[in-house]
Amino acid sequence: MVPETENDNLFSDHILIVKGRFKSNSLNLYGILLIIFNQNQKLDTYNIVVSTYSSVYDHEPHVSWDQYEQAIMEMKWRGNFNASMTSSLMDQFKAIESDNDLTSQLYNSINNYDYDNIDIFLFDMINRIIHDKNLILETSIQEVTLEEFVEAKEKRYENDDQNDSSSVAATDLEEGSVMLNVQPILAPVKGKPIYELKIGDTIMTKIIPNTDRANYFIDLLELRVENHVKPVSCEVIDIKSNGKNEPIEILTRIGPGIYGKCIEDERQVKLRLYDPTIDGPRSKKSIPPKEGKKAAPAAPGSNSVSEYEGFSRMTFVIIGLFAVLLIIFILLIYISF
Repeated sequence: MVPETENDNLFSDHILIVKGRFKSNSLNLYGILLIIFNQNQKLDTYNIVVSTYSSVYDHEPHVSWDQYEQAIMEMKWRGNFNASMTSSLMDQFKAIESDNDLTSQLYNSINNYDYDNIDIFLFDMINRIIHDKNLILETSIQEVTLEEFVEAKEKRYENDDQNDSSSVAATDLEEGSVMLNVQPILAPVKGKPIYELKIGDTIMTKIIPNTDRANYFIDLLELRVENHVKPVSCEVIDIKSNGKNEPIEILTRIGPGIYGKCIEDERQVKLRLYDPTIDGPRSKKSIPPKEGKKAAPAAPGSNSVSEYEGFSRMTFVIIGLFAVLLIIFILLIYISF
């Protein structure tokens, strides 16, 4: 028999993941959730979405965790969810994360593949918000190594990178730029009609957090506040449409090397313009230099453009001018004699 202490550490390098789906037939509510414990037995990631769309329940828990995570993110991106209940359930997860006893209880149940306790635990948590004793819950546990987890993240990151590169090539932007999907912020009263929008206007948009790449730049630009993404100002650099009844495609510049693209079907909407007195100064952060295929994060509070390099170039210019003046001065002295 394996000693208890040794058994506890048998899969210490593994990541434990719970995927689940639930539905309340009486309230016409459906949802899916994802819980990830890292190799240190800490609650690393949690996400959940609740919707009135029955198609949400079509996501079966036996699929891979990364597909499940992508499904949740896409549903939130499209807006096909109940924001109030989703937010309340996320708060429930926060409460669990801050309680060591509850976190340990949940981890031990997952680690022992105790589905009964897992279902009871999650049922009670969900039922505090949905209030349906006949709630149907189905869960599945997936165990992956750290290498497999990182590989799945890297694969998605590379796919995002390839999609961004294709978009950049299509719009003839500078090499190494990144293209993000953004959503314009509407202002029905004081906004500018989209049909009056001009190149050079600065509008407010929101980066859609539907990919790892998008989330990376949201954090880089310091736009994430708890579970919300703050709007970001961006300059309109191109406006396209294939016809009067076709969607309008707006290309924007968020910062050096960082671009946003949005497609708007409605031509009567009004977009919120950037107001420095309300929105503050525009971000000057740029896309960090790449190391291989990965972008290296910029140091907190610093821009990607090196101040030291900028200072060195200016120094060289001054020295060069001084040298030229010195040579001219010497030549004048020599000619005078």
